[in-house]
Amino acid sequence: MPAAIAASDPLADSPAQDLPETIFPGDNLVRRGWCTVAKDKARAAAPHKLYYELHGQDEPTSHRMVFTMGLNNSSFAWHNQVSHFARLSGYSCLVFDNRGVGWSDTPPGAYSTSEMARDVEDLLDFIGWKEERSINLVGVSMGGMIAQELALLIPTRIRTLLLTSTRSGSRFDPPSLKAINMFGRLTTGLAKTPEEQVRLVADTLFPEEWLSGSVEEEGEWKGKTRREMVEADFLYRYHIGRRQTLGGRLGQLAAVFKHRVSPERLALIAEQIPRVAIIHGTEDNLIRVQRAHELHKDLPGSHLKIVEGGGHALPSQIKQEYNAWLSEHAEREEAK
Repeated sequence: MPAAIAASDPLADSPAQDLPETIFPGDNLVRRGWCTVAKDKARAAAPHKLYYELHGQDEPTSHRMVFTMGLNNSSFAWHNQVSHFARLSGYSCLVFDNRGVGWSDTPPGAYSTSEMARDVEDLLDFIGWKEERSINLVGVSMGGMIAQELALLIPTRIRTLLLTSTRSGSRFDPPSLKAINMFGRLTTGLAKTPEEQVRLVADTLFPEEWLSGSVEEEGEWKGKTRREMVEADFLYRYHIGRRQTLGGRLGQLAAVFKHRVSPERLALIAEQIPRVAIIHGTEDNLIRVQRAHELHKDLPGSHLKIVEGGGHALPSQIKQEYNAWLSEHAEREEAK
């Protein structure tokens, strides 16, 4: 796959043969590689690298979509969005692996969503996305928490803030039994085979009723169960990706547990960002739907969409509806 890697950063100037295999289509690839972040010694003892890919039409007038992924998941989980938006005229898509997962580095210690947001700010500076009101910032789960912190860091650059299956952290959710079972078995190694691991993840991220239904869309999966389709997708990403270390898993988990954006700070986001929208499923096993209602209340003027029967992984479960929701807000001319 051809890739144009920026030469301004020696850590991103890698020969094509050194680049990892990617899940994203190459016909609209602009560049991919690594960006060095956290160069300020006040932030970290040593800098680290983020892996990123930029697809679509990279123009100042484009709808620039920044996709921020959740806990223990790489940017490859955004493939349903990148394959859609990168082919549309007037869209560009930036995806990246957060610190501690995928092809990005795993610095030691417990992470925080505020520091991870500063990683993203460094990446945006690196690729040159600095114009005012030029970014549509999309975050799912932990990525939505990072997006809240980033919105407070660079409010004038952000046009829309699109929060998926996430929370402010000001209220504590005891984990569901499914979540405890998944994290426990994955962290302790009790789920030994890739097949066992992806089944655990699928059972937690998607409602059982949806998984047991049949695929209706045209294509190779039509007539098979959604579980078969989802687990095959997870296994493919598992085998072309890089295993997350225990340090990366625990570092990201610490960031989620420590995340706190107060109602006062949320009100500041609502005041500074022209358009804020929230989407959440009623059957979310990781973050209760009530957190979306609280976010909506604490973000005056925000737009709330509740998906009946929706699980945690809405970008995959309702990909067409989700992509349409993103387009609706990214393309809307008026502010709130």
